[in-house]
Amino acid sequence: MRQLFRRITTISATCALAVSAAAAVAVAAEPTTGNILTGKLPTTNSTHLIGDGDTGFGPTDSNITKIIAGEENGSAENNGYASWDDVYLQYDFGEPREIHSINLYRNGYANALNTFKRIKVEASSNEDYSDTNVLFGTADVEETAATKLAAQTINLTTPVTARYVRIWQKGHCIQNMNSSWKGYGNGVGLREIEVIDKLKDGETLPDAQETRNIALGKLPYVYGLDPTNIAAISDGKQDDNYAVHNSTGERWLQFEYKNRYRIHEVSSRAPIRWSA
Repeated sequence: MRQLFRRITTISATCALAVSAAAAVAVAAEPTTGNILTGKLPTTNSTHLIGDGDTGFGPTDSNITKIIAGEENGSAENNGYASWDDVYLQYDFGEPREIHSINLYRNGYANALNTFKRIKVEASSNEDYSDTNVLFGTADVEETAATKLAAQTINLTTPVTARYVRIWQKGHCIQNMNSSWKGYGNGVGLREIEVIDKLKDGETLPDAQETRNIALGKLPYVYGLDPTNIAAISDGKQDDNYAVHNSTGERWLQFEYKNRYRIHEVSSRAPIRWSA
């Protein structure tokens, strides 16, 4: 007896990189400024990308947008820092917008302070950054006991009009608050990025975060024998191209994610069938 997997058509979840409710200043019940990154997803020059847009602090990587600057090698020479890359998150506003300020909420540790390495924030009207406008840096940003987990706010004296924004970093240096230990980490972790702009007449920001199928294209962990055609379990197609479990007895699938999502719906739209 072989059991055909029930197709996991969708797992819909809130999954936005650096998205949040509008940070707005109300005037006569109408917002005049807001976070124009709400609902937008970034691109990056790093090969590792995770995130969910939660501004709250967490001691793990479960609630942050994270990219990787390079390989850690455990060496006494700053854990391989010299060979790491400057990596960025880039956002496209979809049209030129007038940037007034930027808030960067970085990840942190319960018992340590960070120095965030080689921070640079730049904006451009062109995707190739041929007309780049550097809004901050390049400079290290040192966390203190007073500023721990607080946002780095970049206020612009004169607003800058741009369509794209990049936030650069090259890992971080950790200083333990309970000892003299310190070391370098390759992660660039942000709980939230906000770009504050003057809203256009009649413009409103999204009330809810957009959902998408976070199981799409991901291969699950399978308890049991290796299945046949496992890629079909999450290809997003509602057809007869099934994955086949080759085990008898107890069996299950597990989808794993490096970050935390708010699950709205789990859909299984194909019936279970049995074949001899």
